[in-house]
Amino acid sequence: MRRAALMWLIGGFSTAAIALLLAFAVAVAVLGASLNGCSPEAAPSPTVEGPTPSAYALQSIPPERLSLYERAGERFDIDWSFLASIGAQECGNGECAGTNEAGCAGPMQIAYVRGSECSPGSGPTLWETYAVNADPGHPLSINNPADAIFTAARILREDKGAPPTGGTFAEYHEAACRYYGACGDSTVAYAEEVMARAVQYGFTGSGAPTATSPPLAEPVSGGCEASSGPPTPASSSRIVRVAESQLGQGEHPPGSNCTIFGPCEEWCSLFASWVWKRAGVPLPGSTATYGYSGSLYTWAKEHGGRVLPPTARPAPGDLVFFGGGPTESVHVAIVQSVYKDGRITTIDGNDDHNEVGIAGPFLPSEAVVQGQHIYGFAQPPSTEGHG
Repeated sequence: MRRAALMWLIGGFSTAAIALLLAFAVAVAVLGASLNGCSPEAAPSPTVEGPTPSAYALQSIPPERLSLYERAGERFDIDWSFLASIGAQECGNGECAGTNEAGCAGPMQIAYVRGSECSPGSGPTLWETYAVNADPGHPLSINNPADAIFTAARILREDKGAPPTGGTFAEYHEAACRYYGACGDSTVAYAEEVMARAVQYGFTGSGAPTATSPPLAEPVSGGCEASSGPPTPASSSRIVRVAESQLGQGEHPPGSNCTIFGPCEEWCSLFASWVWKRAGVPLPGSTATYGYSGSLYTWAKEHGGRVLPPTARPAPGDLVFFGGGPTESVHVAIVQSVYKDGRITTIDGNDDHNEVGIAGPFLPSEAVVQGQHIYGFAQPPSTEGHG
């Protein structure tokens, strides 16, 4: 039932799960929280049942989404870190709006269509049976993250046998198997990935193994309070600061293409979109959506950003693209500095090395990557500091 649903996501999120579990080469404990608008002085999250969020949870889960997982966990007495890991596995903490061809829908990929692969037979679907309106002030919708997360929590507790908060690793592992319809298949070790990520988020149930990256799995006391407001707008300096924070972050293991930035694949564009998103650029969906560098150029052009020719003078925080054009793009990097003589330095992911590094200074007209010259630059919408 669940296997077809996940395969509809083209393997991106299941592969991303593997990347998230493997790619913890640098311990950036509270950095992710601070880049999401939090600071050491920020008020702690409301007290809820379940583990304290780890540095990795604060880094990788948007604050408003983390708050939903915690609130749903408290309401339905289920470990929020497990629920959050299900959400990451199914949709990368994205929207996943709409119904897939297997009949599942929304951010938690809940069975939605009667008689479909997700819900065989003519009886009520899981959504029809367990749907929860998390905010009676708005219409119930499977595409609303709050409704989807609260409904998934109820399904896991009342239909899939998930134990209450404090349950064992084995009990939650079994619930993950039931949610997917199997513990895994040839495309994904579903339950293993869910539980490994839950441990990284902070899961401490009996029988839990050691986290793949103990420093990032450490709980962060006094973590930032989840905010339902919009992210801080991007600025040139903020984009560069986020990019610079990842210098040295790389593949684990080397040569695997597995990083914290997205699926285990060539990752220059995953890195660039990861930075823009955390700097406040409103890129929808997960970084996997922008795995091809030309997609970022096209997105900026179509959403209020500016695309500039290769002869233009870029600004720090801009993206620089190499190739024959947006449909023949081979590499993207982030402009770090612009010198008076026109030379630039860039911060690149996946450019002839296995970690984030700095290239330059060089003249854009002379730059070549994979035999290709620069075809343009892109600035995000309403970025401060751009003339």
